[in-house]
Amino acid sequence: MVGNSVMETRFRMNFGEPLQVGEMLVVENETSPDRYLVRVMDIEHGADSDQKGWMETFAGQVLRGDANNVDYDLERIRPQLFCAGVSIPLGCIGSSFRKTKTIPNHFAKVRRTDITDYEFLKESLGDIQVGNLRSGDQVLDFPVGITGQAIPHHIGIFATTGMGKSNLMKNLALSCMSLRKYGFLILDPHGEYYDGGEAKKRGLKHAGKSDALVVFSSRKLDGPYNSLHLAASEIEIADLESLYEMTGAQKECMQSAQYTYGDNWLVELNDRPVGTIVKDLKEQYKDGTVSVIKRRLENLFRLDLITRDPKLSVTGNIIDALHDGKVVLADTSNMYEEEELLISTVLSRAIFQRNKELYGDKQRFDRLPPVLIALEEAQRVLTEAKGSIFAQIAREGRKFKTGLCAVSQQPKLIDTEIISQFNTLFVLGLADRKDREILKNSAKQDISQLENEIQMLMPGEALIASPFTPFAVPVKIHLYEDYLARELARAPPKAARTAPDRGFY
Repeated sequence: MVGNSVMETRFRMNFGEPLQVGEMLVVENETSPDRYLVRVMDIEHGADSDQKGWMETFAGQVLRGDANNVDYDLERIRPQLFCAGVSIPLGCIGSSFRKTKTIPNHFAKVRRTDITDYEFLKESLGDIQVGNLRSGDQVLDFPVGITGQAIPHHIGIFATTGMGKSNLMKNLALSCMSLRKYGFLILDPHGEYYDGGEAKKRGLKHAGKSDALVVFSSRKLDGPYNSLHLAASEIEIADLESLYEMTGAQKECMQSAQYTYGDNWLVELNDRPVGTIVKDLKEQYKDGTVSVIKRRLENLFRLDLITRDPKLSVTGNIIDALHDGKVVLADTSNMYEEEELLISTVLSRAIFQRNKELYGDKQRFDRLPPVLIALEEAQRVLTEAKGSIFAQIAREGRKFKTGLCAVSQQPKLIDTEIISQFNTLFVLGLADRKDREILKNSAKQDISQLENEIQMLMPGEALIASPFTPFAVPVKIHLYEDYLARELARAPPKAARTAPDRGFY
């Protein structure tokens, strides 16, 4: 170690010795058993010479030699060359791990880490496994995950397309299926999680955990699933406001219809002629206002998503499965965007309200598992959404064991107030500087100095920034197919069913 301040450590190494941005190293203190864990931010060339600009001068001599076909002798000057690493402190490892408040001794030895240096991390990495610890490109045999405590505090998964968001989501789902301790609702608008999608990869159905996975779909699937229906009586005016821009007259018209027709107001508005509705509402609203509302409702009813019979709604079954610690997959890939967003809104509100109702029953609420609601393309529903159910869950969810999982390639489009509520972030490769700035400003761990590392992340590499970990943890996410193969290999033989079937898959 050759240069130091509390917030930056510089060290020298031999010329040509491999070192990578993002690598974690240990600085040893000869006078103390404490070790300093540091993270490499940058790497620089250096040379032992009193002459300013000596390397540039020598490079010019080499170029002139090349022009005259004269070889240069690099071995002659190699002893004068070195590389310098620039790192930031992560903490001090002693009897416990703590933040660094002092500096190592002069010329303290810097070495690479081994697995024993990370023992202190085990208690904070949690049981929902997603990959292995990474130091630069080196992947260690050290499992990394997140704690279930992070679920109600909301989770963000942010990456440019192709960097591994879907693979990470399948790993989270597989871990939750194996644990059966957390409810996890995945709303899948792309049809990629059930069977692997068009890429013909492995999906959640290949896990063979039918007791831990419940599937609902609006399209036909090759395997056991349940048809996806919502009851018209479950839909509220606020749900429709999240889909369409509404005038004050249109909103008042629906409120009046709800008062006039009761719980069946949506069906009545869809089925009755415009003139009849205007009469029923005491001719307070124009035909044009009612016609616009009816056209929108006709779009919602056309795919048989909305059922007129409340008994056919799957909402109760979905909530029961989540409270049973299962993963619930809702495949909406053949729906138009309005239907898909309606499903997300209605189910999220129902889950949140049920948990809120149970909050008053301490015994039942204490037994309730945390529930995580995953939103693909989250920027669609978390943009200027201050009055939406998602904004409400973001603000109040932790109290009622309800968390959001925002999956997006454009965090800059998510409402600033809402993204600030996401306490655990999976940061994969992000090409856009504005996206990186948003995450640096909202992360609960300080990642402001990790700009270089984030830009250099390869597919499947991530940083986990969370208040439940002592620093932003670098991880290599499992390739889902490999993780699945290991889980299947160690799974015990299935026991005979002893519990009665719930009646849904």
